Amino acid sequence: GMMEVGQRKVEREGLEGVISFKKEDCTALALPSDSFDAVMAAFGIRNFADLDAGLKEMCRVLRPGGVLTILELTTPVSFPMKQLFRIVSRDTSAYSYLTATIEAFPQGERMVDILLKAGFAEAHFRRLTFGICTMYTATK
Repeated sequence: GMMEVGQRKVEREGLEGVISFKKEDCTALALPSDSFDAVMAAFGIRNFADLDAGLKEMCRVLRPGGVLTILELTTPVSFPMKQLFRIVSRDTSAYSYLTATIEAFPQGERMVDILLKAGFAEAHFRRLTFGICTMYTATK
């Protein structure tokens, strides 16, 4: 459904030749190696069935010196957002799936180690919005 909404927006803006949509397995992309300057993922990699394989594939399609940027929801580590997150996450009817995926996802230094093991030469992270979100950057 989200791809259909995106396609309509692309058509409305007259960007059909510039932006395209493809649904593929993130662990086996039908794209050539070393072909992209940048890869970006926002609020989705915590749902990858195989995080290591997906990151290795992102690294494969990046050209040397290319950059991966990941924006993902994370568990806040500082007051007051840490306490607020705990209160909100107790509402099991509304947030159980979301908080479970956030808490299960590797965060901070652990995610940096995973990026390096996937083949990236450098990896860093920066907590945003009081730690509710974290941006990871990695260079091939």
